[in-house]
Amino acid sequence: MGEISRYLAEREARRTRGLERGRSARLLRRVSSFELRQRAKVSGTRLLAPRERRKARDLAAAGPLRLHLGSGANRLPGWVNVDIIGMGPDLHWDLTRRLPFEDGAAEAVFLEHVLEHFPLGAVLSMLAEARRVLAAGGVIRVGVPDFGRYLESYAGDRAFIERERPGRPTALLAVAEVALGHGHRSVWDAETLERVLTESGFEEVQRRAFGESALDPAPDNPEREGESVYAEGRGS
Repeated sequence: MGEISRYLAEREARRTRGLERGRSARLLRRVSSFELRQRAKVSGTRLLAPRERRKARDLAAAGPLRLHLGSGANRLPGWVNVDIIGMGPDLHWDLTRRLPFEDGAAEAVFLEHVLEHFPLGAVLSMLAEARRVLAAGGVIRVGVPDFGRYLESYAGDRAFIERERPGRPTALLAVAEVALGHGHRSVWDAETLERVLTESGFEEVQRRAFGESALDPAPDNPEREGESVYAEGRGS
């Protein structure tokens, strides 16, 4: 097997591995595609919507509301972690649908390595919902893979690419992972992220370094530090 063939096999195995599960889940992975399982999770999440709306009301009534949208396996203490079935969130919800919270209910919204999984049109709709539920003066913080930095590295000495995604057969394949791998459907840099947040109606939008935040403590995942760019804005 050639180097690129081995690379493709490793990427496919990693893409479909998912979180550690029991025996039945491992069997299901062997007999179904990743895409089919994802569609089933989204469909199942939507079926839970009546129950989850009631849960959302209780969570909002319990005190200051901080929403971690698309939480994945990174469940943040002190936040309402929101994601689909299979990720173990506090609230199961499809982020492409209207959030089950009142206008201005949240003091903070956080999305980290979420927006790149959606086309730009869907991103604008999701951010419109985030703005709706964010209180005036509340903070939205967004982190995405910095595709722009990968491009700069590819055109330069390629040291950043080798540090963040070492051992790929070629530098171009490493860059392509950021654009096309992991289920990504949009690419980002600091300029694009700031522009999208501004055009979504957030105020005081600016780029932020990892760990630098108006939120205390900063909710950033240390595993995302190397290749991420962050920006914050405020609700109006």
